[in-house]
Amino acid sequence: MPRSASRRAAGIVFMVSCITSTCAAGDAPVATLKPGTLQVCLYAGFAPFAYRENGVWKGWDVDYLAAFANANDLVLEVIEEPRFEDIWLRPGEGKCDIAGSGISDTADRRAAVNLGGCWSKSYYDVLRSFLMRSQDRTRLTKIEDLRGTTTIVTYGSTAHRDLCYRMQLAQMHACTTPDREDPCANLDEVSRTIDPSCVVVVHPRDNNEINAATDIANSHGADAPFAYGGGYGSVQVLVSQIPGLSLVWPHCNMTTYGGQIRPYAEPFSFVVSSKSPGLIQALNKFIESKSTPYAGSATPDLGCEAPPWTLDPPSNPACHQ
Repeated sequence: MPRSASRRAAGIVFMVSCITSTCAAGDAPVATLKPGTLQVCLYAGFAPFAYRENGVWKGWDVDYLAAFANANDLVLEVIEEPRFEDIWLRPGEGKCDIAGSGISDTADRRAAVNLGGCWSKSYYDVLRSFLMRSQDRTRLTKIEDLRGTTTIVTYGSTAHRDLCYRMQLAQMHACTTPDREDPCANLDEVSRTIDPSCVVVVHPRDNNEINAATDIANSHGADAPFAYGGGYGSVQVLVSQIPGLSLVWPHCNMTTYGGQIRPYAEPFSFVVSSKSPGLIQALNKFIESKSTPYAGSATPDLGCEAPPWTLDPPSNPACHQ
């Protein structure tokens, strides 16, 4: 066959493959679990990243992934997760193509995902912070200021882990909560009778941080919630929505790596199913191109150290560029 004919034949094969799956702006075809559809696992309790309003999904992550789907001729379909904890495992389980909703890229989450999924390039950087009543805003500047309080964090979130690791370094106790989930897996639990300074760690009503903010705004008395720990962007939005609240103590994310507990920067990434060929490459290119700016507001630069695990090449061959 003449060389020109061979090229035409190769072009025809490529065009057919792009029709039967989807091509990312002239690159290799992108396959999804459900042909023509980008299935995304989202958790509705993390505004402004992902939430539902009158039954409609909205948020920074939602808009960004919708733009990515549109750029690749895919229809966005949301798979709602009732809890944030372990949402990053759902793509590897074949439940969706991508998991979003403000997922921090941490070393232990990477290990849990393992070969089932791929971590995307970072699309947003966040800081840890706390939400509290404006009249109390000078009372929280360090972890020790939470002694003897009731503090709200979303179960299994980075805020939850940051709180527990900081309490461990400060040799603080979590209060015994027999009717609730483990407040801090790394801490001993004691009663307020034994240690009046122990921290009662609770979670938002109905797994929704709006409820946590409302409870803080309406808190009165010694046993009422004192603060809610959340991401900087989320807390900013809550402050703008509910009068009388303030964002306090922005700080780097305390986590564990290599057997040591220390603060790092906190990049947000999406987790992509390794069963969706070409998808991680297309998403990374979309992120790097910045053709669609991410809507998230900028956070202060505190000089947080870049987490070393994000610099390691992926162990899963399906995740390679």
